[in-house]
Amino acid sequence: MNRFGTHFTCLTPLALAISSTPALSHDSALPAYLPESHAPAGVMADHLHQQGEWMLGYRYLRETFSGLYSGSHKTTAAAAGHAGYSMVPTTMTMEMHMLDIMYAVSDSLTLMFMPQTMSMDMGMAMTGVSHDHHMGGMGEMSGMDGDGMGHDMDMHGSHSHGTSGTGDTVVAGLFRIADNRGYKLHGTLGISAPTGDVDLKNADGTFVHYGMQLGTGTWDLMPSLTYTSGHNRLSWGAQANARLPMQEENDSGFSFGERYGATAWGAYRVADWMSVSTRLGYTKQHDINGHYNGPHNHASPSDLQGNYGGEFVDAALGVNLVAQAGPLAGVRLGLEWTNSVSAHYNGYQLGRDDGLNMSLSYAFD
Repeated sequence: MNRFGTHFTCLTPLALAISSTPALSHDSALPAYLPESHAPAGVMADHLHQQGEWMLGYRYLRETFSGLYSGSHKTTAAAAGHAGYSMVPTTMTMEMHMLDIMYAVSDSLTLMFMPQTMSMDMGMAMTGVSHDHHMGGMGEMSGMDGDGMGHDMDMHGSHSHGTSGTGDTVVAGLFRIADNRGYKLHGTLGISAPTGDVDLKNADGTFVHYGMQLGTGTWDLMPSLTYTSGHNRLSWGAQANARLPMQEENDSGFSFGERYGATAWGAYRVADWMSVSTRLGYTKQHDINGHYNGPHNHASPSDLQGNYGGEFVDAALGVNLVAQAGPLAGVRLGLEWTNSVSAHYNGYQLGRDDGLNMSLSYAFD
């Protein structure tokens, strides 16, 4: 499981779409609203607006995880058990709901405000390997399971648990660097405010897994740089971004590691109201720094800082739709399906399965 590797990449993460001006297309009759003028749905902070223009949007992200991995290879609960763990995660589903509010101060500067809510549900199971020693975690010392929920600890025991609530809030400025006939370039400078909880606890008073907290708990810098271009019905773009904690630890004693990402995409307008896209993304996420400063468990891989992060490559297929006339004219809907191409996990983690990105937006003066 790569906790903030996919929030904004997942998370992951910040990219520029194809400009909606005719400069990137040479068709003799352009549609009123270019469907490819927004990036694929999984790319955020993806365009600038004209001075005085507002955009109200909603984004949804769903990712699923299953199977236990170590490094680049699938492994077993028994292997994790022999490594000292009494429990392992078996499945996880993460969902994010986000508002996407933008306002253009000028043609070259657009401000963005993105609050969000998070929910995560994880399944757990016993490794089936008994231990004559413990790893120093409260869960094993107190006879609790790996998340401290106090379930029956038989050799075939399993359970699920979850967290939900307000996540972190992103505030950013998107500024134009170049706007030529052949290409466009802009940067994004964002700050993630720690509005999500990082002190959620289990029923026995121990902290939940690091990756099931709702935020990072730190103020994070989120810069990006994006290039786009196109010709006729074909358009393309590429972007590099990062998420950099600006504090060594949060109020719970730890910080998520730095994340670096890059993504590239291409889109083709198949009709005035629809474009299809393909995208490839790379993410490098460092593991967790620091340590919980209160009671916590060491019975599951998700309880230890070294079992977070890694290097990941994902591929995506998407479609952008925009109404050209009628009462819904200008309303945009983007859908994108993502899937893991390759991954190298730090320690023991759940494998990345597939995901769904959705964006819905409307711009007005």
